[in-house]
Amino acid sequence: MSRKLKSKAISSPDLFLDGADMSGRESQITKDISAKTNFQPNTIIWRSTYYNTTKVGTLIILGKFDGNLAVLKIQGARPEVNEEYMTEQFRLQNRSKLIRPPIIYDAAPWNKNVGYGHMIIEYVEGNEILESKVIQTRINIRKFFCVYREFINKCIPSKPWLQKPDKTDWTQVFNKSIKVSEKAIPDHPLRKKGDHALGLDAAKLLNKIYDNIEPEFTHGHFSTHDLKYQGDEIVLFSNLYWKWRIPYFNAIYGYHWFIYELENVKGIKPRDVDAQRKLWQGEIFAATGADKDEEVKRLVNAALLERAIAGLLLDGLMVNEKRPIAKYMTDSTRDEVERLLDLLS
Repeated sequence: MSRKLKSKAISSPDLFLDGADMSGRESQITKDISAKTNFQPNTIIWRSTYYNTTKVGTLIILGKFDGNLAVLKIQGARPEVNEEYMTEQFRLQNRSKLIRPPIIYDAAPWNKNVGYGHMIIEYVEGNEILESKVIQTRINIRKFFCVYREFINKCIPSKPWLQKPDKTDWTQVFNKSIKVSEKAIPDHPLRKKGDHALGLDAAKLLNKIYDNIEPEFTHGHFSTHDLKYQGDEIVLFSNLYWKWRIPYFNAIYGYHWFIYELENVKGIKPRDVDAQRKLWQGEIFAATGADKDEEVKRLVNAALLERAIAGLLLDGLMVNEKRPIAKYMTDSTRDEVERLLDLLS
């Protein structure tokens, strides 16, 4: 069967709505994999939960394999295409001498009989290329976009290994986001009655903007957390998320999550958030050429609108509502949606 029958490997909203959850099986699954592979688990590095709930889709554990430090990634939620395959396809077409996928030591595809799949990969000990959860300088943000340009120029495959999907219906996309939001974060105090209508207004505009614009096959999770130094190389993780995206999505994605993670900065003020937004957007425009090309600028602003709506309907509502900055995060996201709607209409 051709892998190109699928247009993406995984959909977190669909898995969440379908009730995917491995939280009650973590210990037993880890023991099973250890017995099969001789991986020796030590510390849980990351427990990937759905939208601030207790439902777990992925577990990442630091341990030892063949006497060396290694990382075990357990995929509890069933992907349409396994991550090992996605990673190796990236490796085959990658032309960069700087950015690469992680080395895979051992892997088994998702198996319905056991309800999981796994990969054991190299332990990458370097820092993230840009530290999140801190106020950043223009110089450091610019360095992030130097890596972005390397990725765009030398990592994008010439032959996508997943089938191009049908044209996106943004009304359907945002209605699903609303459904997920209401299930995961019901009765959120910062949600406003008009937010859903605002999202649907944005959907109509995005349907118009992207009517004759082709999507791009790219890594769908290009963020500060997914790029780490290993010596003089940079390892790109989350290769399960290669998929078709709107143009310039990867120029926006890291910024989108970085802003929300500023909630962790002790004593942060609204003016600090505004200043960071201004720095990031300036570097986004410079890195994409939107500062010199009106059509590129329109598409970059459309990508900013798409992420701003995602933030208003769901992502931004995962900020800790008890923190002083939480209300401003939501209110300023709403302001961004309205600004971009006016700009692009």
